[in-house]
Amino acid sequence: MTNVNHASSRVTPLLELRLFYYDFLRRTFLMEPTKDFLVFVKNSMITPDFPLASEREMILEGVQQIKNYLSKNDIQSETVYNDLHWEFTRLFIGPYQLPSPPWESTYLNEERLLFQEETLAVRKAYLKYSFLPVEFGHEADDHLGLELDFMFRLSQLCLENNDENGVDLRQLLMDQKSFLEEHLLQWVPKFSHDMIQHAETDFYRGMGKILRGFLTLDLEALLELLKIYS
Repeated sequence: MTNVNHASSRVTPLLELRLFYYDFLRRTFLMEPTKDFLVFVKNSMITPDFPLASEREMILEGVQQIKNYLSKNDIQSETVYNDLHWEFTRLFIGPYQLPSPPWESTYLNEERLLFQEETLAVRKAYLKYSFLPVEFGHEADDHLGLELDFMFRLSQLCLENNDENGVDLRQLLMDQKSFLEEHLLQWVPKFSHDMIQHAETDFYRGMGKILRGFLTLDLEALLELLKIYS
């Protein structure tokens, strides 16, 4: 039990960082930015050293771009709010052809259609943990925001199970690793590239870089955590 408790105390800060990032990213991509969300981003960026930014050049570049945007734009103003709202709509919703569609299936099947085999595979992963998206039946399960929300929920479970014998936690970590490798990392790098290329503000260019940088870093973190609980 002593060894387990020691391992728990070692990994808790990392588990908390993972939870912060998945919360940050799911809120970025689940829906159009609200004023509360923009305040959340600004408050998160106030700290001199944004968490894990020094661990990945792409995260650092993204953070710097967003900070630069925030230093030049008042997020409390209606003009800036409307600009970011339109940017999100143009990139991820429509009505025009989307430059960076936020669904896994649009990147992984030749027809670029929704609700395909990829969507069902994501749904199967969700159902193992009784995760049912809020927009079930209306929004495809493989929407980026929902996939990030799923990882956020599993990250929450990791923290809750980080005080016993490591058995449940190891399975949670393995399932997150599998979901990253089989889903998010199969398409997000291309999505992120498209997003960065077509975004018109440093706010969303930066978000695209943080997204890609963190997911590649998180895979390494999960591998390290699995070694601890092997």
